[in-house]
Amino acid sequence: MDVLVALGIPIVVLGLVYLLINDGSGFPLWLERLTNRSGVIWTYSVIIIAVISIIKYASSN
Repeated sequence: MDVLVALGIPIVVLGLVYLLINDGSGFPLWLERLTNRSGVIWTYSVIIIAVISIIKYASSN
């Protein structure tokens, strides 16, 4: 049952997002702005993940 929930919820969410984008109007304005800054988002995401991993590792010892 847990596997069904773990896989089913993301598939439903992605399906709904696909239907919203595919309605012929293209991407919403906020999503276009977000994709223009994708490099910045990736950079900060990797930095945040690295910092959290270091903090977790340091606190476990």
